[in-house]
Order: sequence, then C-alpha cells, then structure tokens
Amino acid sequence: MSWYTVPDSGKASAPLPGNPEVAVGLEDVSVLYRIPRERISTFKEYVIRQVTRRIGTVDYLALDGIDLEIWKGEVFGIIGSNGAGKSTLLKLIARVLQPTRGRVWVRGRVAPLLDISAGFHPELTGRENVFLNGALLGFLGER
Repeated sequence: MSWYTVPDSGKASAPLPGNPEVAVGLEDVSVLYRIPRERISTFKEYVIRQVTRRIGTVDYLALDGIDLEIWKGEVFGIIGSNGAGKSTLLKLIARVLQPTRGRVWVRGRVAPLLDISAGFHPELTGRENVFLNGALLGFLGER
C-alpha cells in the first residue's frame, strides 16, 4: 500500500482512507503545468534567465479538483480529446507525477506502460505484449 500527498496540503499522514476494496483513490487532485512563453535553446541561457528572473511562463491547469475511486477488480477506461488530461491522470496513478494539490493513494502495485510503442513487439498480440512487459517489470501474473 502506498499513498502520497502534496507536502503543503496541510493533511497529516494517516492510514489509507476509505473502503479497503478501493484500489486507487484520488481526492481533490489538481495538476498545474508552468509552460515557458518562449523557447530557450540552451541550458546556459536557461540558467542566465532563471538567475535574472526573465523567464515568463503561462500556467496550464491540466486537471482540476478530480475525485476518483477505482475498485479492486474493476476495469475502467479514460476517454477524451487531445489535451484533456488522460495521460496526466495515468501518470498520477502510476506515481510518475505528483499532484500540485490533493491526494492520491494506491493499494497494491502499479506498472506504468504509458507509451504504447515502448518495447512492444509487433508480432505479438496486445495481451501477449502486456504480459511480456509486465514480466520484464517483475510482475508474474496468471493468464
């Protein structure tokens, strides 16, 4: 079992909340990206602009106030247009990304296969590729 909160969220460390049959939970989760207004081509230029405080950014709220429960054994899908936050949500669940605000908890282990082309063999079926990549990540599942 694991969970994390944003350090400044004011919530104290506590046991995993809710029903023990809930495998994944999100409470009031938001993710804010700060996107630079102009392209910075080198690391040296970035450091100079950072020191002189000349980096302009635009805030992009990818997710705002998301509450979600995924129950053990449940199959779910995420559907949305480009830029809707599907990958951001999956990155939160896989613990690749931390939320800007809110709390995420996961009961059990999660193996992120976020990039569909990463390591997939074209001669295997989708199911066989998932089992192969899971085995490479140390998951020994039953068919």
